[in-house]
Amino acid sequence: MKLIDIHAHLTFKSFRKDLDEVINRAKSAGLIAVIDSGIDPEDFIKAIKVSTKYSNYVFVTLGAAPQQLNEQQYTETLDLIEKYINSVVAIGEIGLDYYWVKDPEQREFTRRAFRKLASMAISYDKPIVIHNRDATKDVIDILTEVNAEKVVFHAFMGNLEEARIIINKGWYISIPTIIARSEKHKHVVKHVDLEHIMLETDSPFLAPWPRSRNEPANVKVSAEIISKIKNVSIEKVSDITTRNAIEFFKLPLKL
Repeated sequence: MKLIDIHAHLTFKSFRKDLDEVINRAKSAGLIAVIDSGIDPEDFIKAIKVSTKYSNYVFVTLGAAPQQLNEQQYTETLDLIEKYINSVVAIGEIGLDYYWVKDPEQREFTRRAFRKLASMAISYDKPIVIHNRDATKDVIDILTEVNAEKVVFHAFMGNLEEARIIINKGWYISIPTIIARSEKHKHVVKHVDLEHIMLETDSPFLAPWPRSRNEPANVKVSAEIISKIKNVSIEKVSDITTRNAIEFFKLPLKL
């Protein structure tokens, strides 16, 4: 069994004291890779250092999380894309967040930034990792406008109808480990083919158990739950979702 956590934040302070142990537990759980998602310029530089330390195991994406984005971060992110494009496996997380961003002018800024970042990803032939909260229609409209083809909605939190719209576009949804305590996620997974699914933790968030730190090893928990929901072996879940991730991110790995 080989698994991949396509979205984690190993740079966050909750991993500061025991990251070696976290990586070892991930390997013991069957993970062959973890993708760390840079959320802003400062975080991305930290992520590059982590990926260097755990070479060919931790891979990095470069993004601009919309819930905290400002003009300076946006400009710096554009420069970092130019400099590090060959060191990242995707552009993301990028997108829209209408839960935290309420101001109309700030929302318009994040839409403009998202459109530009998505266009850059396409121009460099990089996949796009989406952050979406309460903004599904606008996210899909912008991705459609720029003709995005390689897209994954990280930590998908939508309903089955939204999942089907995304899948019909040829895109993917990433199921987080919170599926262990989310009936909505279980319902979505039941009705979506594995060929459209990837797995993630969003560590240290969205743990399978309340009030606990999440970590990449817990992807195995998701795989076990999905195997029961779909009445297939955990090996089949891991094979298909891992193949999806390897092909989507063009990872230098084999099943």
